Amino acid sequence: MLQTAYQALEGGDAARAESIARSVLEREPHAEGALLVLAFALDAQQRTIEALPYFEQLTREHPQASAHWNNLGNVQRSLGNQAGAEEAFGKALSIDPQEASALFNLGLLRLDKGEPHAARDVLFGALRAVPDDAMVRATAANATFLCGNGDEADRLLADWPAWAGRDPLALAEVGWLYARLGQAVDAERALDASANAAPHHPKILVRRAAFLERSNRVDEARRLLGQVQPQAAALEGLTEEVAIVRAEIAARGEDREAARQQYEAIVADPGAARRHPELLTAIARLHDKAGDTAQAMAWLDRAHAVQVEEVRRYSPEWFEDGADPLGITRERIARDDVAGWLPIGAPTAEESPIFVVGFPRSGTTMLETMLDAHPALAGMDERTFLQDVVDQVRAAGLDYPREVGRIDDALAQRLRATYWNLVRTRAKVDPSRRLVDKNPLNILRLPLIRRLFPNAKIILALRHPCDVVLSNYMQTFRTPAYVALTASIASTARGYADTFDFWIDQAAALAPDVLELRYEDVVDDIDTQSRHIAVFLGLEWHEGMVNFHERAKARGYIATPSYHQVVEPINRKGIARWERYREHLAPALPHLQPFIERWGYTTD
Repeated sequence: MLQTAYQALEGGDAARAESIARSVLEREPHAEGALLVLAFALDAQQRTIEALPYFEQLTREHPQASAHWNNLGNVQRSLGNQAGAEEAFGKALSIDPQEASALFNLGLLRLDKGEPHAARDVLFGALRAVPDDAMVRATAANATFLCGNGDEADRLLADWPAWAGRDPLALAEVGWLYARLGQAVDAERALDASANAAPHHPKILVRRAAFLERSNRVDEARRLLGQVQPQAAALEGLTEEVAIVRAEIAARGEDREAARQQYEAIVADPGAARRHPELLTAIARLHDKAGDTAQAMAWLDRAHAVQVEEVRRYSPEWFEDGADPLGITRERIARDDVAGWLPIGAPTAEESPIFVVGFPRSGTTMLETMLDAHPALAGMDERTFLQDVVDQVRAAGLDYPREVGRIDDALAQRLRATYWNLVRTRAKVDPSRRLVDKNPLNILRLPLIRRLFPNAKIILALRHPCDVVLSNYMQTFRTPAYVALTASIASTARGYADTFDFWIDQAAALAPDVLELRYEDVVDDIDTQSRHIAVFLGLEWHEGMVNFHERAKARGYIATPSYHQVVEPINRKGIARWERYREHLAPALPHLQPFIERWGYTTD
């Protein structure tokens, strides 16, 4: 009889399973199998509160069964009782510390609580126990990303078609994580594969809608999200995620007040604010667009406080006395050292990447999109390929950057091959077009650029330093070092100053071939400035450079915070915004003043 109940439950007839289980329990009130079937049958009918006493009874009557504690933890988690869930998972793991299901579910709970570092630790335990479980691997990669380690998350996702290809929900997780990592090709492949396998699953619909919104395909995103029924979303634990995507879509429209209210309804839950600090900055930007600078700054301060609290808990070294988030700026080449470099061969400018560098939020995405619109050039989303090569330099036993001059021809060729292999394997780039490598913080890797690609053209993106600092403060970053760097307006300004102190010093020592380009000049006269860029690169001017927003729409996914801006015709919205925040930027001005003057700006 109980076997029939199991079959009914597995076949989706939870009501029949319930009826059979109750019949058994009338004769045997403590029958373990019947209690379990009844508990699951009630839960399957969304009668979780009724199911809870039966899950609890199982743990009382079979306290050494880790599976029962794990089931109780899942029910407590679904009911929002995080303390009860944590206790239940803890009991399960005290009985069997290697129980993969309990480790996985505890990891999910800690993600719910906005504690990605704690989640990562237990998820890696689950992954060691079940290395072939696709969902465990994908979720561990997600937690790693949320901890600010995108490179490690990327490594966990390697060869994803082989290990996730048969699990549509794991594929959806992989696709959305690739999207946040900025790898649009893999993101779309994984999401399409998940949709082919389970086109109507709520989680897959939501993840694809989120990706489409980020790809500036807002109408498609809205259509997909409209297919998700509230009851189905609740059953899958997707209510919050649906609300976030709906708010993101609303923020792309004209009714900003409605979008703001949607965001604020989500973060009214402190747990949601910890899980999604980016929503706090989104609210701030909506207040900014409405002209309410006081409210904008209040939300920004709250967003940074949430992130700082998390980083302090797991990486307190970033906030200790003497902590240096941009320590790389202290590692420099002296002019006299360059004269002693070993002579090596070098690719021509045409054989070298074009590097677009600057401090983040200086207009580098706009410049890269302009260049990508030229038929002779090919851009790619931000990658850390040069840092990967720096790691190879150090692996070769050289002290970077002090000993880059000791790189000989053989090593230089290997390092260039490493760079180009990364480009070919990790980015979709047409080899017949010159590569545009846009990563703003490559500004800090100038010694490597000059050693491996001495003829490379470099475009230095400039923007009023006050606007740059404010715009950085208006973003949410995941990397712990950058969370510390942007913890306050003053710390962000110090980071800007450190970066350009480094650049000015190293540019004098290394004499790169650089075009300094001010964002404001491009906005005010894009025709002239685009021609200036073409001349610098040795190219014929192309009209696509002026209408770059059309190219951005065609490209789809753009993995930078300005993804929604580069699809708009060029405008002055981002110019002199800092003036409305003048009083808030007062702590930044002592750090920024030398650069304000150097780049020809004023604070009048």
